[in-house]
Amino acid sequence: MIRLVLLSGWAIDARIWSPLASHWGTSVTVEAIDWPGMGGRPALADADASDADASDANTGLFQQQAHPSSGIQTLAKAMGPSLSSRDGEPVIWVGWSLGALQAAALTRHLPAPDGLVLLGMGPTFCHPNGVTTSALADFRAAFRRNPTRAREHFLRWQLSGEPSPRDALRRLRTLLTPDIGADHATLEQGLATLAGADIGDLLGGVPGHVSGQAPDNATPVPITSLCGATDPLLAPAVRAAMDERIEGAGHCPMLSQPARLAEAIQRHALRMLDGGKAPTSRRGAHYGDREDDDADREATDADREVQGFDEVTP
Repeated sequence: MIRLVLLSGWAIDARIWSPLASHWGTSVTVEAIDWPGMGGRPALADADASDADASDANTGLFQQQAHPSSGIQTLAKAMGPSLSSRDGEPVIWVGWSLGALQAAALTRHLPAPDGLVLLGMGPTFCHPNGVTTSALADFRAAFRRNPTRAREHFLRWQLSGEPSPRDALRRLRTLLTPDIGADHATLEQGLATLAGADIGDLLGGVPGHVSGQAPDNATPVPITSLCGATDPLLAPAVRAAMDERIEGAGHCPMLSQPARLAEAIQRHALRMLDGGKAPTSRRGAHYGDREDDDADREATDADREVQGFDEVTP
């Protein structure tokens, strides 16, 4: 049996994975895990975060070199028991969006999983042809002024790439009822991580993109990447570099294509365990290129009534 650990993204708890429940095969066991501060789970203790200085507000959980006792290592301590292998069974981590960035970072601080699936995330969140650094900065400012309004905007906007955004929003609201909410400090830290995290070193380097260096003692982890074919949060070049694009889906294929997504995750998990799947790192997205298919980021469905981060105003 293969153990799949599913990790959700910003402002959405583990219930987002519920639509996949009836589509898993008999070769896997599946557990959706909430991050601290999400889904009613207590946030990381303030005492643990007090070791970090003011610069942490700009870089989220990725302070392991400057602050070895804070940030990502505190998260690793909290998540370790849930992410570890049990009774020697192979374990694959499946991280979606922000969850992909955090899962990738945790491979540096926890026993490495047998494979890592990155869903809806490239080497960095911000991209000059996708969600720009300035757009995310504007969104963070809007979140500080009105967290509830900004979170609602984000939940709607990330669904703009689905075949029917309104239907997807209704499904999402049903899944998240009752609305447990999330710790505001956790959400702010998550936005900081989206702004500052770079996992390009784990992906083997990206042409035209400067990445950090992986630790010398890092254990190589097989990595594969998936995304919705019309994910509005990803630049066209990043989508093109994914190992697989799921047709008929945007950033939330759990809502629009749960059967296809479950099948793809299981298939790639088996290939990584069999050594038959080259990691995503061998492909790489050309960050400096502007693709002809930029237009596919535009909303073409009449239901797409929300805009991107740059439309958020204080």
